[in-house]
Amino acid sequence: MKRLVCIVEGKGEVTAIPNLCSRVIRHYLGAQDWVVDNDPIRQPRGMLVDEKTRSPLRPCNAQGLRRALALAKARRADAALVLCDADDDCPAKWGPHATELIKSIIAGAAVMVLREYETWLLLNYSDDELKRAKVAAPEKVSGAKEKLRRLVPEYSPSEHQLIETRRIDIARLRMRSDSFDKLVRVLGALCGATPPGRDSDSSPRARRA
Repeated sequence: MKRLVCIVEGKGEVTAIPNLCSRVIRHYLGAQDWVVDNDPIRQPRGMLVDEKTRSPLRPCNAQGLRRALALAKARRADAALVLCDADDDCPAKWGPHATELIKSIIAGAAVMVLREYETWLLLNYSDDELKRAKVAAPEKVSGAKEKLRRLVPEYSPSEHQLIETRRIDIARLRMRSDSFDKLVRVLGALCGATPPGRDSDSSPRARRA
């Protein structure tokens, strides 16, 4: 059994991301020979993103990322996934730079959520639900946590993130978010499975590559 170790930045993501990745890999992609470590490596955003560089064209923090990857290798990881929020930074700058560094150390990749992890959770709600909550274009504006509280009263990442993550409709969210689709494609590449077509509404099962 191969092991994927995740590297995350948020407290709520420590429980949410293993659940999400496991669902994508084992149920959506059908890759039964992979397991996701239930204890991700949590690092402050400043250890993953070079915050000394002016936003939005920030590369990864090479020193901090190497440290996190060393911790992943100590867990006997076969691959590592690094996930962090974009906030106002550019995923097209950070992602390739971080992925290149990761692949020089271990199989893996980096994915930046446009804009916050809660943006994915918002996009899992229907257009009607978002409209009633007066939430428009979640990926285009900041403050996803505050907007999610209109749908999840007193939303707290540590309390509600896993609950909301379990509600994610993977196929539907892929259609609504390019950054989430990238996560699915990255996980597929790591475990050797081809995701279903992005616009497929059939019961998703990946073809083994």
